[in-house]
Amino acid sequence: MIQLSWTRPDQLIFAILLSTLALFWSPLAALASLSVQDDRNIEVVLGPILCLFLIYRERAKIFSEARFSPRLGIPPLSLAMLFGLVLLRYPASGDKSRSLLAAIFAVVLVWMAAFVLCYGIRSFKAALFPLCCLFLTIPVPPAWLDGIAVALQHASADVSYALLRLIGIPVFRQGMRFSLPGLDVEVAPECGGIRACLVFVIMGILISRVYLHSNWRRWALVIMTIPIAIFKNAVRIVILSSLGVYVNRAVLDSPLHHRGGPVFALIGVALFVPLLYALQKSEIRPTAPLTERRLGVKAIV
Repeated sequence: MIQLSWTRPDQLIFAILLSTLALFWSPLAALASLSVQDDRNIEVVLGPILCLFLIYRERAKIFSEARFSPRLGIPPLSLAMLFGLVLLRYPASGDKSRSLLAAIFAVVLVWMAAFVLCYGIRSFKAALFPLCCLFLTIPVPPAWLDGIAVALQHASADVSYALLRLIGIPVFRQGMRFSLPGLDVEVAPECGGIRACLVFVIMGILISRVYLHSNWRRWALVIMTIPIAIFKNAVRIVILSSLGVYVNRAVLDSPLHHRGGPVFALIGVALFVPLLYALQKSEIRPTAPLTERRLGVKAIV
């Protein structure tokens, strides 16, 4: 069992973290406020949590060759800190979102350089994936978020329309508006499921790192979370619309519509788990020697 001790490098990196909190308090506070006000920025909260969890989980590999490295760590730490201070002193005029993005980017660079200083380049390479999760903390510009929301809105509407046609419900579509028997339904940008999609992507990043080993399978799992999230959201739209047409129109203003995310998330999980299992099974390789496999001879243990 790994025993964690409070070493001098640990104390130093903790002191650097506290220093950055003090120096960059204004942009960090603005980031926290943004994550509360706009739930489309949920990744800025989950990014650091994901980073810390993965570093703790892989601590044996990461810190097995940890070395205090002032020669390698002080120059990038100084440059990152200087970069951040310049951004604080001369923020981008007229664009608060761009100033916030640049400031948080500088904070992430400071933290990564501090890791190199305290634990060395080998530990940094071993921890590169968890540390890169810190980039999720950088807020996405609102214009980009709006574009992503619109893309998810159209994708969800397309899949919903196809599902309604597939199950035989009469539907006439005009853009984002569906005309069903006795009911008109509009797929608004908020119905695109951007928040749920972000949660699924981050879940995919975490689970791919924990349960898969090959990089292409990890990328495949993360990428597939996007169509899974879109399909899950389309099923949600179809179920609510169908209930509104054939059961009770009041369901469209019920808790199932406004707070039923966890219920419909089970649909995404039901698709995600078999995909993960298939990718895991595909990583299993026969242990018999190559010559025996070519000859069709079974290895005897």
